[in-house]
Amino acid sequence: MDREEFHEHLTENVEQDLEVLKKKNQDYSRGEDPFQNFRQVEEKGLVSVEEGIAVRMSDKFQRMVNLIESGERAVEDESLSDTLSDLRNYSNILQVYIEHEKPGQDPSVS
Repeated sequence: MDREEFHEHLTENVEQDLEVLKKKNQDYSRGEDPFQNFRQVEEKGLVSVEEGIAVRMSDKFQRMVNLIESGERAVEDESLSDTLSDLRNYSNILQVYIEHEKPGQDPSVS
């Protein structure tokens, strides 16, 4: 694979990720608020929106590690590729949330 093929493949991934994100966001968030499902958890006093997204990312990360290490999956219709796509999408959701819901705030880990 050369650099151009690499960039083309990345572009395909981004386009596919966006389509999946749009569909899943319709299923998970009611109304016009794309963060509604995350806000609901915060409103119940469980975790912040950011922490809720991070928990989902952690779940996907652990699934990725398990799939890489074992090569086996119990959920046949969710591949490693699907898990990586979900992880990228959660990263994007978190970035957009911070940029648009908490402008000027760039949280850092201490």
